[in-house]
Amino acid sequence: MTLREIKTRLRAVLFQVHWFVGLVAGLVLVAMALTGAAMSFEDEILRALNPGIVTVEAAGRTALTPDGLVARLAEARPGARVTAVTVPGTSGESAQVRLAPEPGRPGRGETLRLDPYDGRILGEARGEAAFALVLRLHRWLALPGGPDGPGRQITGAAAFGLIVLSLSGLYLRWPASRARDWRVWLKPALGRRGRPLYWSLHAVVGTWVLVLYLVMALTGLWWSYGWYRAGATMLLTGRAPAAEARPPRDEAGRAGPVPALDPAFAAFRAAAGPYAWASVSVPRNPAGTVRIRSLAADAPHPRARDEWRIRPDGRIEGRTLYAAEPLGERLVTAMLDLHQGRWFGMAGTVAFLLAALAMPLFAVTGLLLYLGRRRSRRRIARAPAVPAAASR
Repeated sequence: MTLREIKTRLRAVLFQVHWFVGLVAGLVLVAMALTGAAMSFEDEILRALNPGIVTVEAAGRTALTPDGLVARLAEARPGARVTAVTVPGTSGESAQVRLAPEPGRPGRGETLRLDPYDGRILGEARGEAAFALVLRLHRWLALPGGPDGPGRQITGAAAFGLIVLSLSGLYLRWPASRARDWRVWLKPALGRRGRPLYWSLHAVVGTWVLVLYLVMALTGLWWSYGWYRAGATMLLTGRAPAAEARPPRDEAGRAGPVPALDPAFAAFRAAAGPYAWASVSVPRNPAGTVRIRSLAADAPHPRARDEWRIRPDGRIEGRTLYAAEPLGERLVTAMLDLHQGRWFGMAGTVAFLLAALAMPLFAVTGLLLYLGRRRSRRRIARAPAVPAAASR
């Protein structure tokens, strides 16, 4: 078999794989892309929809300390145990308090928004429930079983399918000549009609978003398969992923004395400089170390977070600064921002949003091309055979 014959056969196989995967996974990929696009500016949308809840009027008022917020909450919710307090670093933003789940109930407890100046419990933000549903649709199609049900396996397989579609599409797209001419790759033939137009849009727009789709798929698999996350962590950092520590279920919702947080928080403020927000985790042991996760005011993206470990008396035990971490550690920490394009700033977020919104274009044009081929084959099959004598 010659090299040309091998390439021809490989091209035929990849063509069959490409359309088959597209037909099988296309609808799921469209659902994942559109729900992902809807979450691209979730924080900004919630802030705009909820003045007085997500944002509050500062008007020169003095913000409460973490201990002050916990004390005000204890008055409104007697018996509730606080596990974390998130305070804003800029005026006009609401604070948040996370409660321990009720005894016997798995998962995280309720999160409440508070006015940071008087500790008043604010209402539920409009749109939060809708975005929670969008997230469930995006990750496991909101199917029964949640993250442990069949939905996660379906979306994970679809992410693998997107990788196959991207790479096989690139091979099928590669021109036999003029491979270095940018117009061949990037300029759609909008003057065409019918199948030539569908093919041009499918191929050229696919070239535009190819790299973005590969990044989306490769990072999306992080939440689909534990073995993938463990392997990616090992590859990027050289270590196995740390096991998530969870409190015992029978003690998760038990109320008790809250350790003093203000000395540790004051030490953090003195050492950290300007910050966008700081989340203070309440240790279960009153003498335990207070862990504070924070986002610097000039952080490059929302998950460029620093971590501080401070003793209850204000003595700093240690800190882990995002900017000082190796690239692999930063990628693991900010995998969600890389998945959404926020890693690359506002331009990256918008580019990923537009790429996600383009997914229905590939589903529609791919289906039209597939149906067009089937019609052509049926016409050829129904055409009368030409006699050999007439063909001479």
